[in-house]
Amino acid sequence: MVTKNNLKRTNEMIDYIIIGNSAAGLAAAEGIRELDKRGKVMILSEEDFLNYSKPLITYLLEGVVSLDKIYFKDKKFYRDNNIDIKLNTRVKSIDIDKMFAISTDSNKYKFRKLLIASGGRPIIPEIKVVYENTYDGSQSENDKNIEGIFTLTTLKDSINIKTYIEKNKIKKVSILGGGLIGLKSAEAFLGIGMSINIIELADRILAATFDRQASGIIEKRIKSKGSNIYKNNTIEEIYVTDGKISGYRLKNGRKIECRLLIVAIGVIPNINFINSGALKINRGVVVDDYMRTSAKNIYAAGDVAEGLDILLGENRNIAIWPLAVRQGVVSGINMAGGNKKYNGGFFMNSVEILQIPTISMGLTNIVEERGKNIEVLKDFNPKKNTYKKVVIRDNRVIGVIMVGNIERAGIYAGLIRNEIDISSVKDNISREDFGIINLPVNYKKHLVIGEGIEV
Repeated sequence: MVTKNNLKRTNEMIDYIIIGNSAAGLAAAEGIRELDKRGKVMILSEEDFLNYSKPLITYLLEGVVSLDKIYFKDKKFYRDNNIDIKLNTRVKSIDIDKMFAISTDSNKYKFRKLLIASGGRPIIPEIKVVYENTYDGSQSENDKNIEGIFTLTTLKDSINIKTYIEKNKIKKVSILGGGLIGLKSAEAFLGIGMSINIIELADRILAATFDRQASGIIEKRIKSKGSNIYKNNTIEEIYVTDGKISGYRLKNGRKIECRLLIVAIGVIPNINFINSGALKINRGVVVDDYMRTSAKNIYAAGDVAEGLDILLGENRNIAIWPLAVRQGVVSGINMAGGNKKYNGGFFMNSVEILQIPTISMGLTNIVEERGKNIEVLKDFNPKKNTYKKVVIRDNRVIGVIMVGNIERAGIYAGLIRNEIDISSVKDNISREDFGIINLPVNYKKHLVIGEGIEV
């Protein structure tokens, strides 16, 4: 019976196969249906759930949103768009020459066009494991079945962590990694009243996007709530008792008790199933302006792809939801015979810690350098605990950090996106009250009669 099923799937030609059922994959399905109402569309997803908004998984953990509010497409979406969705189906390889996607259960799915929208996967570091007073001395180092150690990048992770906390009455959590994933995790745990330990290898949290002053504001607030941040540090040993994590040793020699550890040092594009040399790959899958990969009839979009960074002028992996949606739409339309161009984007993300909202966008850690026409303007209000940093290159904004007040973030995003010459308003660009009224006259006219701007 299984053989018959496999043969049937092998011989059935599927017009469009999409690997991945999140922002990019579903946007691509919609893009396909704009031009092709009848072609067979199949989505292969390794997850258990139909779909969900990944930015909301920490809010689910915190209890801010309920499970029924985390889905961004309901079941009708697949039915109304005639999409065949296959959950719990992990692709293990792609045969580019014969145009097959092969799943771990050895099913073969033959395609005319393929979209790789498989997202990212968490980075799991190699850490020595020491077993103490265990019921079984046969475990090996880096045992993946240690209870109390989680990543937090999927809905299943969020649900499992929430269940583990409730079952084991956990009051304190350690987070390995002080980047965006680590801080989004911290936001959730602090929100439910837990104290936290953050372990960060760099000299500050959010080091990739924040400068020392911005990081310092957040660090101070976290510490004021009885939590700790161990910078220039990492975990060198994990201690396990009776199958559960019981503590760890830091690089500086300090030992800390721990019953719940979140590994949040980052994600990398999920490209394990792509054979070496099959596609052009740097950090992620390289695509052109139409989201096409180096192989005919194969496209890539979302966190797995390297699309155009308009500020660097080169392809770069920018793993954020809005760009995944845009890339998905472009790839779907082009897979169906369209000719839509992806105009690129830039990094942007936000996190709120203990009622301090923050946002960073663009190139924020470039230092001031006259020869390269780089200027850095700052505004810090210690009474209000607000901070703003604006990075300017050739009289155009290329990076912004906002802490404490992010109400006008959309204005700065528009200045970056539209490459507006701000030389006439540069003296006011970093002020706390900078707004639409301060914008260059010609750009204000554009906002009134043009596409407008999100504020």
